Parts: sequence; structure tokens; C-alpha cells
Amino acid sequence: MASFIDDLSAYVLSLCLKDRQPFSSPFNWTILSNGGADYHDSIILFGFEGEKLIPSLVAKTPRLPENGWALQAEYDRLVDLWIFLGPEAALCLPQPIAMVTLRKQPVLIISYVHGESLLRMSKKVLWENPRRVLALAVDAARSLRDILDQTATSLAKGEQISSDFPQKVDKFKELYSLTESENRVIADLLERLETVRARASHKVLIQGDFWHGNMIREAHHGHLMFVDWQYSRWVTDVSLDVYLFLLAAALASVPKDSADEKVRGAVKILRNWQADIIPAYLAAFGKPTGYTLLPIKEGMLVCCIEKAVRASMDFGYHQADDQIWRFIFAEISSWQEESRSVHV
Repeated sequence: MASFIDDLSAYVLSLCLKDRQPFSSPFNWTILSNGGADYHDSIILFGFEGEKLIPSLVAKTPRLPENGWALQAEYDRLVDLWIFLGPEAALCLPQPIAMVTLRKQPVLIISYVHGESLLRMSKKVLWENPRRVLALAVDAARSLRDILDQTATSLAKGEQISSDFPQKVDKFKELYSLTESENRVIADLLERLETVRARASHKVLIQGDFWHGNMIREAHHGHLMFVDWQYSRWVTDVSLDVYLFLLAAALASVPKDSADEKVRGAVKILRNWQADIIPAYLAAFGKPTGYTLLPIKEGMLVCCIEKAVRASMDFGYHQADDQIWRFIFAEISSWQEESRSVHV
């Protein structure tokens, strides 16, 4: 590891000389310690300039080199976003510095975002405070809408944006035993997606993993900063980003009980939020222009299927939370008609 870090420092110094990056040497690196990290997660290193106490850079390298595709995808999408957003990108995104291979290890280097991680905020401070939940939801919705609108691009004549969602549905059916009713819900969902796809005139770049765990409240200007873009992709429907935030927030608001109890608690919270937080969130996001957004029920089902099969399709194994998403799918699929009518 010492030799790798030496090479990483030397590479950063070469960037300073070649591209006139505003970094000073020597660079000191500290590895993020996370005993619960999965072996498919990346190793995170923070780069400090000289005697500075706040990092300037973050370097990510996969524990398994074959997973470098995720870092390459994140780098490519960040480059795209900085082009689309221009100077405003610095107010919501880390800056992509480089994607390089050192000692046969893929390495993504980005700027460090200094601020408060929403994932580390206590439940009492945030999720048990409805006023703060509402404020965060409105802020997140407006920020997401701004990014989507700035990436919105007209579809060329005959252009089709490919989707692997049908393959994810097949994997979902393979992994989990579904009821006859749930299979009908999925069939209706696929039909609805084809219908809305035909209405879209624009494609947009979604994050693909839009939840509070990938948000940081920047220390200086106070804006929400969005990190971890490896699942970002071009789509014509933005339901995955819009509704995943609500689902993840509801899960964060309940005790860490057994999976089924946690799901029931989260669904109860979502129903309670239909009176104020969800309408305010969707109103802040606004009505899509050119791209589409499914009604609440269908949009949340898309999120559940995506999250329940992601690890299996990408890495060939199950994560602990996969079953939770299958349970949420079961709960939401049984929602009555009035639950699907509240949408933008």
C-alpha cells in the first residue's frame, strides 16, 4: 500500500506541473476506516496538502480491480455534468480530477467536499423533526430538478434511450417468489413504462442513487452537494431519482428493527407524509418538461425492483438490504388506486 500511495502522490504532483492544478506538495494520504465495508466497495483515501487539516482530494480505488467500471462510470458522468452545468457545478458536485491506473489499480481522483454528511446526522436531529425533513425534501427536490433540467437534451429523430429495466424485472422474478397479484402489478408497470417512454421528447442524466446518504451539506455556501455518481445514466423517465429519496428517507426514519418491522414502519411513514411532505416535495420538483415522471405507486415500485436486484446483477451476490426492498415492493404493490393518483 505504501508504494501505491507514493505513486498516487507522484501522480498528483505531475498534475500540478502539467495542468497547473492548485495543489501544493507534499501530499499526505489517510485511508477511510470502515470495518463494515463490503469487499465490492472501494477503498477511500483522503489527500491532504502539506499541513492542512481539511483534505483537498479524494481518491477511490476498488478492492477488486474488475470493479473499476463503477469508478470509470462515475468519472465520465461527472465530466459530463461539469460540462452541462458550467461554473454552477462547483455548487453541487465534486470536481472530477482524473481517472488513472496505478500499479494495475483503477483510481478515481475527485475534489473533496467539505461539509456535513446527511447520512451521519442523528435520527433525533433530522428524521424525528418534521420541519427539518420537510426543508430537506424541498431543497433536495429543487436541487435535483435544476440538475436534470440543465442536462435535458432533445432526442434526435428516431433516437431511443435503451433501458435494462426489463432485465431487472426478470432478475427480480428469478430471485424472489412473487404472488399472482404482484406479477400482474409488474406487467402493468412494464406497460405503463412503455406508454410514458413514447411521450418523452428529451433525455436527462439522473444520478441513479439519489438519497440522503449521497448528499453533503457544504460547509461554506450551505448548498447540497451530490456525490457517488457511478449509477448515473441517461434516461427519459426520472422516477428512480425522485422516489428513491422518499423511500430511503422513510427507511431512515424508523428504528433498526427486523426487516419486516422496518418495512412496515417505513410504509406507515410514507402514508403519513402524503398529507404534507410528499406533496411539498413533488411541488418543489415541479411538472417535468420533455421527460417523464411516473405516479407515486409505479415510481416507487421501479425503485424497489432496481434496488432489490442491483447487487446481484452488478456483482453476483446479495446485500443485506436487498430483501428489505422486496418487502417494500410487496407493501406498495397492494396500495389502492388512490395512492397512485398523487403525482406530478
